[in-house]
Amino acid sequence: MSGRNTLVLLHGILTEITKVSRLTEGYQYGDFYRDEQTYASVTGCLQAIDEMVHQIPTIIRVKYALLPWKELTVLEEAVARADPVTRPKIIWKISTETLPRIRPLVESLIDEMGK
Repeated sequence: MSGRNTLVLLHGILTEITKVSRLTEGYQYGDFYRDEQTYASVTGCLQAIDEMVHQIPTIIRVKYALLPWKELTVLEEAVARADPVTRPKIIWKISTETLPRIRPLVESLIDEMGK
């Protein structure tokens, strides 16, 4: 995979992170959980992030090891394995804690690779 294709994937990941941020903005956990449309949309974004991360070559993951790739590659697994009671809490935590922490790292990597 070329560097250009990797950049496209990184931009896609950043787009999905931005969508999650926008979708969860102003929500508290209970409101998020009760809003089926938002909950489903955020879940879809997490699945899309997971799919894109899996397409990024290992050599890129090794070269840019400061980005916590492992956390991104287990998003879908964490959601899929969770029981129906804890799944919304896991999705909420990923959406409001993990992704906002990772976002600047993805932006930095895009800047670095785009040079």
